[in-house]
Amino acid sequence: MHTKHSKDGLICISLTVDDKDEKDKALAFLKKQKAVFSNYLLDEEAEVWQKKTEVSAPPGVLVFDRTGKKVKTFTTEDPFTYEDVEKLILPLLSEKK
Repeated sequence: MHTKHSKDGLICISLTVDDKDEKDKALAFLKKQKAVFSNYLLDEEAEVWQKKTEVSAPPGVLVFDRTGKKVKTFTTEDPFTYEDVEKLILPLLSEKK
C-alpha cells in the first residue's frame, strides 16, 4: 500500500510489539515484506500500547486523515483485509490539505 499510494501522500509506519530478543526475526520479516517506511520496536508493556492504540493484539491498522484525526482503527476483533483499509484511505488521499 505504501508503494502504491505514497506519491499521493500516504504515510505508513509499522510498530512491532515483539520482544527485544526477537527483533532480528521482526527485521527479517519487514525486509521480506519490503517495508521501506519507518518501522519501530515498541518497548512498552502490552497494557500500555493496547490502551494507547485501542488494539488488543496484532495486527491492527490505525488510519488518520491529513489533519491527524483518527478516522478508524482496524483490529482482529472485527476482521479486515488490506483491501478494506485501501477503500477507506482512497477518499482521504483525495482530500486537500
